[in-house]
Amino acid sequence: MTPNLSDRFIRHKYTVIAIFVLLLSLVSACANRANNVPVFVQPKYDFSLIKKIGVLPLENLSQDQQAGERVRKIVVSELLAAGILDVLEPMQVNRALAQQQVQSISSLSAAQIQELGKTLGVQAFVVGSVDTYERVNVAGGSFAEVSITLRALDAASGTVIWSTSNTAGGVSIVGRLFGFGGDTMYEATQKVVRASVSTLFR
Repeated sequence: MTPNLSDRFIRHKYTVIAIFVLLLSLVSACANRANNVPVFVQPKYDFSLIKKIGVLPLENLSQDQQAGERVRKIVVSELLAAGILDVLEPMQVNRALAQQQVQSISSLSAAQIQELGKTLGVQAFVVGSVDTYERVNVAGGSFAEVSITLRALDAASGTVIWSTSNTAGGVSIVGRLFGFGGDTMYEATQKVVRASVSTLFR
């Protein structure tokens, strides 16, 4: 009787270890895929010319009405944290947009971008969208998911010199199995923005 119980205990122990190792491998693979951020960089553009940059209001495609400004603030913070560029305060950018009576960022013409660049004294603008900004409830857990698309426009021509899309958060494998909660909305937003902004300085 005792050997049988012992054998079952050992088999159970190794089964648990094998499942744990498998889960770690899967989580690691997912993390590696998340780090492969798709990026476009204009190869002929001299990024050393950018000394000051402005972040325009982001188009909000999510259901959260405040998502655009929340993500925009973190984009500004992460650009400042990089310590490479001067970044204009959003209110300063907003005033210039109001003065030019800009109604829609997505419909800005090259001429308007050039005028904004001269007015604000910047060499580039960051524009983009918040594609997803939500919490997903799965298996008793609540998981933040944030997806963004960012682009940098040359202020002198209005052309795209850098572009990236990325997602952070979402339901992890461990969370799906055991209902563990993931990142907060702020944590997921900071992660996706940091990963995206870092590609601008490669």
